Amino acid sequence: MSGDTDQIYTLMKAFFEQNVPYAKHTGIELLVIADGYGVAQLPDVQETQNHMGSQHAGALFTLAEAASGAASVSLFADKIAIVRAAIVEAKIHYKKAARGVIKAEGRLRRSGEELMTEFSRDGVVSYTVDVVLTNEQGVEVATMEVNWRIKSTAS
Repeated sequence: MSGDTDQIYTLMKAFFEQNVPYAKHTGIELLVIADGYGVAQLPDVQETQNHMGSQHAGALFTLAEAASGAASVSLFADKIAIVRAAIVEAKIHYKKAARGVIKAEGRLRRSGEELMTEFSRDGVVSYTVDVVLTNEQGVEVATMEVNWRIKSTAS
C-alpha cells in the first residue's frame, strides 16, 4: 500500500468515526481498510446489548454495514469527491447469540479490477460485499450480504 493510499484510508477511518453518528454511538471501530477487504469491531458494552445480554441485532447490522463500507473504500477512495455510494439491499442471517466483542470481516464478491472497469465504462456499478461476524472465540454468529450501488456525480 502506498503512502497516499495509507493517508486516504486514515482519513476515511476518521471520517467514519466522526460522521456516522449511530456507528459512533455504538462504539464501532474500523480496524482494517484494505484492497477489497474491511474489518470492523463492536465493543462489548451495555449500550449495544439487548434484554438478554447479547449484542443487539441492530448493532450487529450496523457493524456488518461498516465492514462492507471499509471493503468498498479501497475501490473509490481516490474518487470520493465524485461518487455517490448507497446500500440498495442488505440481508443479514443471525446464527447464534452474539456475546462479547464481535468482529466483522467484509470482502468484495467480485474483483476490484472488474468493478472499476464497469464503473469507468458506465459511470455506475453495483456489487455485493459478503460479511462474516464472529465472536472472540472465532465462532460465526452472523453473515450479511450488502449490495452497494456507486454512481459518478461528475457530469
